[in-house]
Amino acid sequence: MGLITSLYTGASGIFTSQTAVQITGNNIANAGTTGYSRQVANVNSTTPLTQGGLTYGTGSSVDSIDRASDGFITKQLVAQSATYGEYEAASTPLADIEQILDISDSSLAGDIDSFFDAWEELSTNPSGTAERQQVVQEAGDLALHFQQIDQQLADVVDSINTSVESTIPDLNDQLQQIANLNQSIMQTELAGGDANTLRDERDLLVQQVSETCGAASYNDDNGMVCLQLQNGLPLVTGNVASSFSTSKVDGLTQISLTSGATTFALDHEDFGGELKGWLEVRDVTIPEFQSDIDRLAYTIATDVNSLIATSSGIDQNGDPAGDLFTLTAPTDPLADAWDGAAASIAVDFDDPALIAAGVTGTTADNSLSIDMAALRETTSIDGATYSEEYARIAANAGLMVSSNEQRLSASSDLMDELSAKRDSVSGVSTDQEMVLLIQYQSGYEAASNYISVVKEMLDTLLQM
Repeated sequence: MGLITSLYTGASGIFTSQTAVQITGNNIANAGTTGYSRQVANVNSTTPLTQGGLTYGTGSSVDSIDRASDGFITKQLVAQSATYGEYEAASTPLADIEQILDISDSSLAGDIDSFFDAWEELSTNPSGTAERQQVVQEAGDLALHFQQIDQQLADVVDSINTSVESTIPDLNDQLQQIANLNQSIMQTELAGGDANTLRDERDLLVQQVSETCGAASYNDDNGMVCLQLQNGLPLVTGNVASSFSTSKVDGLTQISLTSGATTFALDHEDFGGELKGWLEVRDVTIPEFQSDIDRLAYTIATDVNSLIATSSGIDQNGDPAGDLFTLTAPTDPLADAWDGAAASIAVDFDDPALIAAGVTGTTADNSLSIDMAALRETTSIDGATYSEEYARIAANAGLMVSSNEQRLSASSDLMDELSAKRDSVSGVSTDQEMVLLIQYQSGYEAASNYISVVKEMLDTLLQM
């Protein structure tokens, strides 16, 4: 083997060390970059030469720059991101519902008790104007509290609508970026280039999309990442992205997916991630609570009105007493009788003289007020009193919050565990990189010294 060949051997060592130093420097520079995967120089011996019956090595080369990653861990992270997104998104509206349906002294349960307390006070002084006024006042407060709860639940729905609407444009942008990256990665790698950074960007976007809508991923025959919803509808196919759109239907933000020339209407069952969390609370949980509150309002109002009617109560003017509460019947003939009761319940009058304390019209007759006060103990809602029914509703809200918090905590812990596993494979350790940097520096210096020795040998040879 000639000395000229030896120079090339030394030069290969310099180039290899130089490339490795550049890769190490890039790792160090990206140690804090979200989604970055550590890059590794794939160093191999170059093709040896045979001369005089001996085979000599000709140095080394960096054949590729590999990306440290584990596809199995990445898929686990993507799947768990969807679960975490669902519970995290549901946490705020569920907490709002729990706050609306509180069980403090100022809660609806307190107003129910105050309403029947007012009837008890009237029974002790059936001719008292102040006591009658108190009944009217407490009835109004009770009706107003029902209306407020209904409005507050509607406000939570509006907040969810806003969250959904603000998320869709970003989600569409991420889907398009993934499709573009698919194309760029394929073109770069077909040309023999390095697409490691592009792959990192794509993996991070896939995880973010999964956290938002619960998308599942798979690789096609060209190595492109494809995404689809849980119902199988495509989000990204190769370098083509579908797009979401929103519209308002009966006050609710509805989501549609356009794939090619076809548009599909979607609901909470089609999603995972944040969208599932929001839509399930909006379309399932809140309507259930609204129905429970409507039923409670309807039952109290109809029980009170029915007692007044069946007892033939006489007001202070000597006239037959009318209904204390008014309700608006639902327009949908298939709806429950109590549908919308919380929003429509109101007191029919503000004149205390129209309150009936008894059934004879005499000043001492308190029979109706006694019966009315006793209504608080009636078990007309599935064997529960009004206060017990409200306590059940409020407790259900608290249980939902507690359950979601536990699931969110467990999901967060699992995300942390998976992130730690990913970091152990793909993360950058600056300490480890510094050790490699010293190693490559030593290799560079050794190769330089080797070339100096070969050069001196060549100079000696030329002087002969």
